[in-house]
Amino acid sequence: MAGTRTKHKMSGRVVLYILILLVTGFLISMIIMYTREDPEEIYKKNTSIRVEVLNGCGVDRLALKVANILRKRGFNVMKIGNASHESFDESVIIERIDENMKNAHYVAKRIGCKNIGKDIDPALYIEITLIVGKDYRKLFPDVGKEI
Repeated sequence: MAGTRTKHKMSGRVVLYILILLVTGFLISMIIMYTREDPEEIYKKNTSIRVEVLNGCGVDRLALKVANILRKRGFNVMKIGNASHESFDESVIIERIDENMKNAHYVAKRIGCKNIGKDIDPALYIEITLIVGKDYRKLFPDVGKEI
């Protein structure tokens, strides 16, 4: 009799462990599902942001190449040019329209840039200025493939 009880306790524990694993797996999958970003929503959000891309490191045609990458990601690149100087070691995102810098934080997250600033100027008709620095290969590893 004692051996039967031990077997029942063991099988009961196994069933309990299996149920705990199943519930844990279900909860993890729900968390992933609700925190995952929808690529279509990202693309739509990107199209609403007008961007100026400036070459801040002197690499030939870099602003054009980065602009092409951003356009492929859905960003609305309005202007391309050179920065006031070519000595930017790191890329910088400058908010142009929102005091709370929502656009700058969003774009920084999308491209992996850590340097953001604010210089509000609604007359520019853009939300973001991106000055591409010498760290451009970290932010845009495929830049060499652009024409």
